[in-house]
Amino acid sequence: MRRRSLGERVVFAVTATVAVLVGLQSLLAYVAMHAQEDDMSDTMLRREVQQIVTHIREPGLMPTGNLLDSIRVQAWLTRAGAGDQSMPPYLRGLAPGLYHLEPDGKTLHVAVNDTEEGRLTVVVDATTAETKVHRFGLTMLVLWLLCVGATVLIARGVAALAVGPIVAATRTIARSAPGRPIEAAAHSDEASVLTETFQRFHDRVDEMVARERQFAANLDHEIRTPLTAIRTDAELLGIEADLAPAQRDRIEHIVAAVDEIVATTASTLSYSAGRVVGTESLDLREVLLDARAALERRADAEGLSIAVEVAVGERVQADRQALVTVVRNLFRNAIEHAAPATLRVTGDHRAVVFSDDGPGIPVARLPRVLESPSRRGRIDEASTQGGRVRGLGLTIVKRLCELQGWQLAIRSPVEAGRGCAFTLLFEAVVAGS
Repeated sequence: MRRRSLGERVVFAVTATVAVLVGLQSLLAYVAMHAQEDDMSDTMLRREVQQIVTHIREPGLMPTGNLLDSIRVQAWLTRAGAGDQSMPPYLRGLAPGLYHLEPDGKTLHVAVNDTEEGRLTVVVDATTAETKVHRFGLTMLVLWLLCVGATVLIARGVAALAVGPIVAATRTIARSAPGRPIEAAAHSDEASVLTETFQRFHDRVDEMVARERQFAANLDHEIRTPLTAIRTDAELLGIEADLAPAQRDRIEHIVAAVDEIVATTASTLSYSAGRVVGTESLDLREVLLDARAALERRADAEGLSIAVEVAVGERVQADRQALVTVVRNLFRNAIEHAAPATLRVTGDHRAVVFSDDGPGIPVARLPRVLESPSRRGRIDEASTQGGRVRGLGLTIVKRLCELQGWQLAIRSPVEAGRGCAFTLLFEAVVAGS
């Protein structure tokens, strides 16, 4: 069975609400009028009874039979069976009391009283008044139907204005979703269409993730093969050739760089898949010094001085490769965008601060520093930074921090309108202290 659309639900809800409220109001009005008519007829009946009783108490014996016969009121007096024949059959034998009778389509209010002169029966004909009440009820019913019909028309207009944009957006999203929609979804309600559309997006994302992981695995294999050859040849060259100390240093630097590429590639693949490697106790100063040594020549060439001012023996519990990757990327960022300058590294097992005295980062650009740069963003940024393009280093840092449960805070300028400080928080409590 087809589910109702969002517009149909709005129309149904509004119409049902109005129908119930107006219907209850009409019913209450009809019941109140009917009760009022009964009260008026009973009041009239009691008044007539009182007048007739007063009349028959006057001196002289009242005859039995029909005492009063008008359009709305009739009265009979019976005594020891005398006068019963003048009364309609449905009134004979009634005990004293009040009655509502409906003989032959009429509505009668009847009062039977025992008096000194005999049994008095008074009848008030309320047929005309009852007919008016019924007409009032039919009028209210017609008005209720007209109100419901008008509400349907108004509710459709309201639904078109209120949920029309949502319905249009739903259809647009469904048309733009990848893959072919399910045939039945085109005629389903908006919730079903969105669910089916989300499923198509989800399937496409799964396909893209699977392809990216397969591509990354293939790329890792293709990179490892030539890197292994480079490392092997460099090691053999260092062993077999008679090299000068400076040349041997270069060979060792090549081997270290190859090892760094292999380790970074492996960790990046692991992190991209959302896998977190186990932690270990690390000498924080040693990690910082190793990262500085790996980039020292490049830093010197760009004019960046890196001063590591972390105390000896300061240890931190962390994933070594993740921490090394974060530190190296922050060093590279300073080399590319702060130099010539001095980068001071301070901190302890709770937080490490990387503070430079370079040109800093414009305040307007701070919220976007950690975002993955689009092609236009990179070109625009390059035009304002002397041709240097901000790469993916800080985006990788942000991702690694998220996986490790760390936080990365950025502040710029630091002092006298210059400088930039990156604070790596290992413990979230530090942020509030």
